[in-house]
Amino acid sequence: MHERVSYMLSEQMESKRLAMLLVVLLRLGGRLCEGCLEEERTALFQLKPFFSFIDVGFYSIGEKDSSSNCCEWERVKCNIITKRVTHLFLNISNIIIFEDVEPSWDDMIYTMSTNDMYYDSWRNKMKFWYLNASLFLPFKELRMLSLSGNSIVGCVHNEGFEKLSLELNKLEILDLSYNNFNDSILSSLSELSSLKSLNLANNLLTGTNPVNGIKMLSKLNQLETLDLSNHYGLGNNVLSLLDGFASLKSLRLQDCGLKGTVNMLGMF
Repeated sequence: MHERVSYMLSEQMESKRLAMLLVVLLRLGGRLCEGCLEEERTALFQLKPFFSFIDVGFYSIGEKDSSSNCCEWERVKCNIITKRVTHLFLNISNIIIFEDVEPSWDDMIYTMSTNDMYYDSWRNKMKFWYLNASLFLPFKELRMLSLSGNSIVGCVHNEGFEKLSLELNKLEILDLSYNNFNDSILSSLSELSSLKSLNLANNLLTGTNPVNGIKMLSKLNQLETLDLSNHYGLGNNVLSLLDGFASLKSLRLQDCGLKGTVNMLGMF
């Protein structure tokens, strides 16, 4: 008799557990029924005022209620199971040219990828702006963020990339190339301990402050790929700043003003 009562109680407890699990799944399904999490979908629309130069792709839906599944948007990639955003391709999506200049957009795209010297001549024709990195905090599973070619000059005060260090601990790839960042951004970037690839090509780095400059990036213990290309003023001095990069496997220093014979043996 005692065994039968125990069996019945065990069945009841198992039924309750299954019922609770069903409730959780139904609630989770409600959150994901639109194809992506509502808080991340909302966050994407909050990004729109800052990355709205192009009228196709990322926001080709036009209106907020036109497409509920942000995972299907061209510049967004999600985890197929959690439906959380993992990749954001926001490159070349906010470039504003001064009104008195009539550039060829096709030429602009071409020069950004093939002719860095010619691209540099456009810097004085662009309107630069400051990024609020906190806008990316809702994307907890973000692994790749491309902000290349967006005329960003720096970050809003106290809203730099260091704000992402605790929340976005899966961020591995960050592309900031073809912007207007100077050495002041490096301290902020050095807090992103999960980074494996960092692209800073064609910004305005000088390497003149080794304490708060490029050397700080050696704190990124998982960093495997670093691109510092097209910083003509760095010169051979940049080599002394790269000591201590324990995990580095790929380093690009194209057009950084290096001269003479460079001995890389024993640097890393």
